[in-house]
Amino acid sequence: MSITTVILIIAGVGAATSYNKYMFLFWRGIAGACIGANFATVVVYSTEFSPNKYRTVGPLISILGSYMSMFAVNFIGYFALNSLGWRWLIIIITIPVVPAFILLIIMPESPRYLCVSGQSERALEAVKFMAKINRVELPVNLKVFCHQGAELGSFKTVFGSEVHRKPALLLSAMYFANIFIETGILVFLPLAFISNFCGHNGAPPDRNRCLPLSQDDLWKLSVSAIGSLVGCTAAYFVALSCGRLKPLRASNVIQILVFTLMFICVNNLYLFGIASAVKIINAFVCMMIWLIVPESFPTMIRNTATGMINSSGKLGAVSGTAMVYLLFYASPFAVICGFILVAAVSCGCSFAFDKETNDTLMTET
Repeated sequence: MSITTVILIIAGVGAATSYNKYMFLFWRGIAGACIGANFATVVVYSTEFSPNKYRTVGPLISILGSYMSMFAVNFIGYFALNSLGWRWLIIIITIPVVPAFILLIIMPESPRYLCVSGQSERALEAVKFMAKINRVELPVNLKVFCHQGAELGSFKTVFGSEVHRKPALLLSAMYFANIFIETGILVFLPLAFISNFCGHNGAPPDRNRCLPLSQDDLWKLSVSAIGSLVGCTAAYFVALSCGRLKPLRASNVIQILVFTLMFICVNNLYLFGIASAVKIINAFVCMMIWLIVPESFPTMIRNTATGMINSSGKLGAVSGTAMVYLLFYASPFAVICGFILVAAVSCGCSFAFDKETNDTLMTET
């Protein structure tokens, strides 16, 4: 994480000083890779130091933090994009990465990594360090027992058993679909606002028409981002009282139904309201997935499975963005059809996923 965080800072400066669109895309691609790698690691890392009863809080903080950052970027963009320009906006949103790097220097290495690499003493020291920060008393004679093996934590272990293979594939497909939707909506909304295709006086979007977002459009984007915070938080509390499977399935069904309301398309304000609802539901589903992920796999393959699922999300992000770009100018409603199709895939996977986790594996491992 320390290396990717340093690269992320460099990529931010590189993007802000880019002299053409190709350099900009190069640096933003590097930044996206670093963010993806860090996100998956943070979720797993947080669970390694958490008691079973607090491990649902780890994904909540991680996911909530990502949605808060999205809201902050939109909010800062409202004030900075048209007044300072996009270069300064990128510099401003890169600044918080610096204190993050300082925290990484202070934090200990992953105990799991230290264990599987034969460094049991350092693993014990890492656990003691985090216990001290959290003011938790550990037994004086505490020992760390480390499993070791050539195939420990490998993909062969994940796919070699139906118990692990099925949830890994289904969760990957669900996460792919929902990040596809999340990033697709992020691209779709600004294009929809600029083109004004929606409503009785709407016209087909012009591919060659490139206009800046108005302050009103930027404000709508900022407010709609609040929906992700609401959905993420709601999922945590619903999971505590109703479990994981029923809310996951219900939210996937609702997501499809809300997308169908986009076909009505009365005006931009109506579209803004529906998109905000989609963000609430989509964040709800993503949060449920990240509550289930660490609960579905034993400790020694949790990192591998989490990395696989997170990687599928990054593929979904690229695919969702590409789908909007390729179809929007032909027909915005074709994009909506694409969203519904992908949401249906996620919904089908949620019904195929038939194991209520609810901290069971966490207690056992």
